[in-house]
Amino acid sequence: MRGLLLMSFLVLLSGVVLAGNLDILGIRSAEYLMELSRNAVTDCADGVTYNPAGLVFLDDGIHLNFSGQYIGKKHTITGTLLGASEETEMSSTKPTPFIPNFHAVYKTGSIAAFGGFTVPAGGGSLDYEDGLFLMPMLQTVLVQAQYGSDQYFAMLDEGSMQGSSYYYRGIAGIAYAFTDNFSGAISGRYTSGHRNYKGSGTFAIIDLSTMQPVGTTSAEMDVDRSASGFSGVVSVDYMPSDKINLAARYETATALDFEATANAVSTWEVFMPYMADGAKQRRDLPAVAAIGVEMMVNDRLRLGGSANYYFIEASDQGSEDGIEDAYSDGWEAGISARYQFNSAFAGALGYSYSNYGGCDSTYTDLEYNLNAGLLSGGVNWQANEIMDFTLAGGTTFFNRGEGVGNYAGESFDKKVFFLAVGVNASF
Repeated sequence: MRGLLLMSFLVLLSGVVLAGNLDILGIRSAEYLMELSRNAVTDCADGVTYNPAGLVFLDDGIHLNFSGQYIGKKHTITGTLLGASEETEMSSTKPTPFIPNFHAVYKTGSIAAFGGFTVPAGGGSLDYEDGLFLMPMLQTVLVQAQYGSDQYFAMLDEGSMQGSSYYYRGIAGIAYAFTDNFSGAISGRYTSGHRNYKGSGTFAIIDLSTMQPVGTTSAEMDVDRSASGFSGVVSVDYMPSDKINLAARYETATALDFEATANAVSTWEVFMPYMADGAKQRRDLPAVAAIGVEMMVNDRLRLGGSANYYFIEASDQGSEDGIEDAYSDGWEAGISARYQFNSAFAGALGYSYSNYGGCDSTYTDLEYNLNAGLLSGGVNWQANEIMDFTLAGGTTFFNRGEGVGNYAGESFDKKVFFLAVGVNASF
């Protein structure tokens, strides 16, 4: 049992707070949340992220795109605490109040130079104010080692576990139009990732033979982890007609070797030597292949479709967590419809479905990547010839997950909604 718990704790501490194929946060502009299909976009600077090659089809001049995103979320784990007889819920409702993304393009003739700042992964915090089901199981291993007997266990009196995950990225590149309807782009990206964990618990030591407390114990942890790495993107765009645009891009994996900084001495370090001060663990962002299409049905209606494939199995996720082989490659697909009501206002609806590559063997107390659908919509207002504004919102529909192994009897659920506002300026 001790070996199983050790593996489980390593899994728990490798978890991401707000994941998407694997760790990736796909919403990087208000326009994306409005439509959910942007892989073939050619009319906005957020193409820096979604279709770099299409930036050459913007008008000559400077184009800026900025958006801020709010994420409301409730992550819930249902199960039975060690030593308890009734089910209970452990949940986190801490929102992510603000995620910024910025894109800039300078277009002249056949060339577009571009750059940007985005939050490509992570994007939030969790705060389980009542602790997690795994905590008393872990402390039980320590108690039994202390007493030299398995007739004792640790019952959680009170505890909490917090985690956060933020990745920041800078982008720079250039796009070139080889012909009037075919273009390509290349760019480089620098990513800095930060993953933090802080938790504590107090426990009653229970004698199994009498079910009476014989003492108390406690544990804590406070660890910051950071990593940085480079990656590249190649992109192509082709317009077979003035009504249809096709695009594709490939993003190389981002190698990230996280180094830990321990802010407190933890009795749990026996389970997680790679969390000790100065220790390292690899967790890369996977390579991505993406395609997209946009079609103008008429002067007012535009339809779109996008698909992304995430090469999770080929990315280096380290060997410490015990579940790297349980993840399969992930994918997502989205469709959109945008309608121009008049010269000033447009509205859009979008739907996407994401398969995160996880399964019941990868669901843990802090990492449960549940497959989900996302429904969204929004409006765009062209305020004048220079500026327009976007307001968008969306809600998710997650599949429910059931735990196995040490997590048997636990069920996992998420509820997440998004709000975003954006502004575009062209000079």
